[in-house]
Amino acid sequence: MTYSLPGSVRTSIVSSSYLGSADSPFVRTRAVIDQMKGWEIMKAVTSGTEYLRDNSEAFLPLEPREDYTAYLARVNRSVFTPYTQRLIRAAAGLILRKPISIQGDPYWTNVFNRDVDGCGSDLDEYARRLLICALTYGHCHTLVDFPAPSGARSLAEERALNRRPYWIEVDPTNVYGWRLDREVNYGNLTQVRIGEKAVVPDGEFGEKVYDQIRVIEPGRYRVFRQEQQRKEMQGPFPYPASFNQSDATAEYELVESGDFSLEQVPLITIYANKTDTLMSKPPLLDIAHLNLAHYQRQADLIHSLHIASQPMLVLEGWDDQTKDMAISVNYAMATQPGHKVYYVEPAASAFEAQSAEIQELQQQMATLGISTLSQQKFVAESADARRLDRIDTNSMLSMVSMDLESGLQKSYDLAADYLGLESPEVKISRDFDLQRLIGQDIAAMAQLFEDKVIDRDEFREMLVQGEILPTVAQTEDQSS
Repeated sequence: MTYSLPGSVRTSIVSSSYLGSADSPFVRTRAVIDQMKGWEIMKAVTSGTEYLRDNSEAFLPLEPREDYTAYLARVNRSVFTPYTQRLIRAAAGLILRKPISIQGDPYWTNVFNRDVDGCGSDLDEYARRLLICALTYGHCHTLVDFPAPSGARSLAEERALNRRPYWIEVDPTNVYGWRLDREVNYGNLTQVRIGEKAVVPDGEFGEKVYDQIRVIEPGRYRVFRQEQQRKEMQGPFPYPASFNQSDATAEYELVESGDFSLEQVPLITIYANKTDTLMSKPPLLDIAHLNLAHYQRQADLIHSLHIASQPMLVLEGWDDQTKDMAISVNYAMATQPGHKVYYVEPAASAFEAQSAEIQELQQQMATLGISTLSQQKFVAESADARRLDRIDTNSMLSMVSMDLESGLQKSYDLAADYLGLESPEVKISRDFDLQRLIGQDIAAMAQLFEDKVIDRDEFREMLVQGEILPTVAQTEDQSS
């Protein structure tokens, strides 16, 4: 349907594909649903073998006329190789291979950074989780929250009561929808709906789990909870297994509401491949598809090898009524003239095509993946080759690193607004552009030193930057 906007701005808006009433907080908007297929692919390649076996009919389809018992046997033999997950973790490790620098009030480094989420996670651990989530799904969120008022009269009393802001990591798959005001509010959020699970005690030892939605708007929030206890439903592909189709139609009630001091929605988004506000595309989705294809071909090969490893005995000229026949390595078989006994097994070349295809998929993943992550090269190669090899990698890592730095800075700014303090300055090192020096680089620098083009201190600094020698701080730590 088409809506007319005030002024001279007009646009065509396609209505959302949701289930249930448009007034239900549990409906997912079109923008969320459009991203779900990519999210499910990434969830599959990062969850591993058990998840793929549980959802085998989506990722390892039943062949035409295949016996279902044989199909289950093929599924249970399948093993997933986590190329994509290792690539994501390696990228996160490169971006955060040096601690995040925080400059400002000692409160941030001495208190806040040691437990940023209220669950004991320090800053670097929390930032690593954000990075892995963003590199997996395309973006990730931080919700900056603050405990309810307790009657404290000063900042000192609040600190004594351990009342302080904390960050909540919000997976993009848990955001059901949002609204923007591009004309009045400079495109900032005016509403966001976040899915949660409420765990309520039941009896002396039990518990009940309910689905609920937290609706956050500038200065206020509301929590809606489904009246019936949550029941897991496996949604059909491409919807994730966590997508309960009854969410949007179930009865719900308002269980909590309140105000907070910020006149904005305290949700900060870190992007790895942004397409629009709160929208992205998983940056490694192409590699994930190859990883799934590799899983399918490898499952076929494993199953074929299992079948082929048991050759079939053929008795030519014998009928099914023959009795007193013993088959063993301890027996020899005498046959009538014209009768034959032999084993039938496939030729070894029958599996060469499958093996070649698997190797080709592995090569494609290595080529499309970040080459400096999938295989570090410490052998001699031209400077041009190394520069071209890393240009795409560094551009992606730099982009994600800068967005993480910006997102953490905004999160600190919101936390500082709660506390009435000056926010610190956040810096993330981007020296992943400088990889370890190789032999020919060191030889060239040594020649410059011998020719007195550079002095001893400059030579040492180059070796430190090239990660051949440790920094002064590292040397002091080791000596202490």
